[in-house]
Amino acid sequence: MASNTTPTYASSTAGNVIASASLAASATTNSSTAMDFSAAFQGQVHVLNTPGGSVAATRGLKIEIFRRYGTTPTTAQTAMLTYTLPSTTASTAESMDIFLDSGVYNIKLTNLDATNAVTVEVTSDKISALATA
Repeated sequence: MASNTTPTYASSTAGNVIASASLAASATTNSSTAMDFSAAFQGQVHVLNTPGGSVAATRGLKIEIFRRYGTTPTTAQTAMLTYTLPSTTASTAESMDIFLDSGVYNIKLTNLDATNAVTVEVTSDKISALATA
């Protein structure tokens, strides 16, 4: 008889990493707490960006993921993943999903628009285990 492997998915409240808020022109925000997937099979991070009513030529939202290592843990000095959402259309939400291995991570967002604010939100979910039946 064949067995089936089923993931156990644990969703979180929207904005559990970074609550929906305005990010000023050229500003940066970091997660105030680590995204802890150390007891999970996989972490899933959803980044939502909504540009304001207008966008400048210098636009976009830079997303950086930093691995935390060691028992303390310590945040790595260099991002292990870097992405940019383009922010091409004013007032139009854009988003991306990032899938991370088991571990502990921090996220940093930078508004590349030197003139206008954007609204950002970060949510993390977990695949906590795989069950075989």
